[in-house]
Amino acid sequence: MATIEDIKQQVLEPYQKHRQLSLKETDFLSVELLGLLSQTECSDTATLKFVSRILTKTTYADLIDERNLNKKCGYPLCTQSQGRIRDLYENRKVSNFLRQNNPYKYLTSFCGKFHFRCSQFYQVQLSDEPLFSRVGVHLDDYQEMTEVMLLEEVMVREKDLKEVVKGMNSLDLTGGPVDSKDELQKDLSDWLSEVKIVENENSNILGDGMKE
Repeated sequence: MATIEDIKQQVLEPYQKHRQLSLKETDFLSVELLGLLSQTECSDTATLKFVSRILTKTTYADLIDERNLNKKCGYPLCTQSQGRIRDLYENRKVSNFLRQNNPYKYLTSFCGKFHFRCSQFYQVQLSDEPLFSRVGVHLDDYQEMTEVMLLEEVMVREKDLKEVVKGMNSLDLTGGPVDSKDELQKDLSDWLSEVKIVENENSNILGDGMKE
């Protein structure tokens, strides 16, 4: 499995002497990165987040294709193969409508719907800006301004948050009549529907900060 250190040593190390890559260098770098991640998987979520700085939506789509050619699920964290190596409609005389509306087409690229959704969630956060115009993103001392989020992490946080609210709902915090408690539970449910989960780069060790 590929780690952040593997990517730094095998892909980024030759380009540490200058802060802006040339067009030719970005091509070479992208080929090296896709070659590495098409043969193996990211070792952890931190590695997948790390490579987001040097990917574009287009190069990520290329990575999915390369992984599929190696009979791997397109999501770089997955160790499985596609759910269906061959499309049901492949090499058949069917209408374009059927090809475009095949509800299981994602199985030719991913192991299942969950990693298909995870991949989509990751890809939409990637930049459209060409790598050669992103100054310093390939350097070891680059400070990430914003970090992509992964769908599986968001789902875990949402589940944890719902459990907290559920526990609060079971407490009679008002000390009053039933009507007051019901109103409190409704307020908590309304708050949960409005809350937004954000990344807190300076989070306290005792817990994450939440903002509305």
